[in-house]
Amino acid sequence: MTAFRLLSDCYFKPHPGLSEKLETLELNMGNVCEAAVESIQNMRSAFDAGADLEPLKVDFAKLFVGPFKLLAAPYGSVYLDGGRKMMGDSTLDARSRYREAGLDTAKNFKDAPDHISAELEFMYYLIFKEIEAFADSDTETAMGFIQRQKSFLEDHLMRWAPEFANSIIENAENPFYPNLANATTAFLNENYRLVCSILEFGQQTSEKHAEINSLRV
Repeated sequence: MTAFRLLSDCYFKPHPGLSEKLETLELNMGNVCEAAVESIQNMRSAFDAGADLEPLKVDFAKLFVGPFKLLAAPYGSVYLDGGRKMMGDSTLDARSRYREAGLDTAKNFKDAPDHISAELEFMYYLIFKEIEAFADSDTETAMGFIQRQKSFLEDHLMRWAPEFANSIIENAENPFYPNLANATTAFLNENYRLVCSILEFGQQTSEKHAEINSLRV
């Protein structure tokens, strides 16, 4: 849960407070996805090396903002709907899933609903609701939120994040963002494996569910 939120934060414009978040992300990933730890360590080194943040800000703008061309468009619809267009059917589907789960994009979030940061934040929210339901001994609701996670990964993040990550790796000049791309894909793969395992063994005892709950935080 924590890793999804912190990865989401990394896709916003670089700011000094990101240093502390990267430290927390490294500690967190050590518990949930060893494959991503080295990439996050490299991110921290790249962030510290660019103490004035200008190199990162330049790369951020070139990759994700433009103004003329997005070298690594951070929107799912660009990869899923054909023609590299935004606000397509997949965007509407993502927004619909947010609302069905009881969530909507914040008023101060000015980007499209299928921005990488929004989709990662949605996964954070679904896991939060899963843990909340397990805490209330509502296993049926908890498993429902886990199924939502699996479906969203299959229909959205797992379908476009790899191509998005490759675009970052091919076009970035600073090592921060290629390492972020590698950490993101490694973590998504690990989380998908875990979600599938939980659903496969979802009929086990409440003690097993309590164990799952503790690991998901």
